[in-house]
Amino acid sequence: MRALLCLLPLTALCASDQTDAQQVLASMSKAYTDLKAIHLVVMQTNRVSLGGRSGVTVSELDLAIKGATLYRVRAHDEQRDALALSDGETTWKALPKKKQWTQVTAASVSDSSEEDAQAPKSKDLRTAVRDELITRFLMLARKAESPTLVKEENYKLDGEKIPCYLIRARTGQVKHELWIDKQRYFVLQYRVTEKKDLGRGEAEIEDLLKLKRIEVNGEVSASLFRFEPDKSWSEVEMLVLPGEERMMLTGERASSFALKSTAGESFELASLRGKVVVLDFWATWCGPCRAEMPSVEKLRAEFGEKVQFLGVNDEEPGPVKTYIKDHKLQMATLLDSKRDVHRQYGIRAIPTMFVIDKEGVIRSHFIGSRSEGQLKKAIQSVMETK
Repeated sequence: MRALLCLLPLTALCASDQTDAQQVLASMSKAYTDLKAIHLVVMQTNRVSLGGRSGVTVSELDLAIKGATLYRVRAHDEQRDALALSDGETTWKALPKKKQWTQVTAASVSDSSEEDAQAPKSKDLRTAVRDELITRFLMLARKAESPTLVKEENYKLDGEKIPCYLIRARTGQVKHELWIDKQRYFVLQYRVTEKKDLGRGEAEIEDLLKLKRIEVNGEVSASLFRFEPDKSWSEVEMLVLPGEERMMLTGERASSFALKSTAGESFELASLRGKVVVLDFWATWCGPCRAEMPSVEKLRAEFGEKVQFLGVNDEEPGPVKTYIKDHKLQMATLLDSKRDVHRQYGIRAIPTMFVIDKEGVIRSHFIGSRSEGQLKKAIQSVMETK
């Protein structure tokens, strides 16, 4: 009887055969791996339910990738609207709601030391959205537990009904549902649900992706990778986009700002052009910041007036002034209590330090502790550059 049933279409009982599901997931993985170019427009709905109440966030994600260097990505919802694209030579970033844009011609470079290699990797907007729309499916194809091919079901895209395989799987306690195009094996709809303890009780989290548009390989237009800002937009020196984590800003022009020091002296970064500047984001409560401060002070004294060392601190003035007095620190520390400059530079971890050349370009970007020798070498390399 079972042999006869398995001669029927996949909508019959043999649709739940695990081997069939694994084969579909393998084909899905190959489809994404073999891509030369792709353009996706996806509606993402994130729902968090806790204590009988639900919160919903709806976003539109737009991702186009061609080869290793061409890309365009946009993330848009009520809270953010961020755009990044590259034609292979120039990278542009923009915040359309704020009508701001910037461009970078030099590739961002991170320090290749062993310490940095062990640190968490940076994530730009392209990586964040690619992880959401592509990378997660490649990982799921490898890690899915007990995948089940449930049935065939149509997915409506641009008025056309596209036959899909509906696959259910788990990774630990996380549940996954994928609607996979039977012909090209791309995911057209995806739902993932899990339960998490958010400290106020257990919440149920659902993330739903619904494809609105897909173009593959030769269908992807070259015009997607060209940037032309609106005439009403203004160019700024530097932008850190929402969703970017641990971004290395090496090669970008340091964004100017004006702050007062704990001594009441005003500092404007733009006025320091023609001088090498070291920006050190630190706090009195930060153990690694305190541990490295003696070596920073030592280098400040060693380089003297050739290099301007500036600390940037987001605490209230009182504790900062007390700490500076107690430890006899000579480096000027700027007060950023509103965290405007921290947000401007995308600071999410301290200590973070920048070495800026005489033209105002960031030449070294350190996240986390670094040795005295590393910092000295970074400063010297900038001073020696003509």
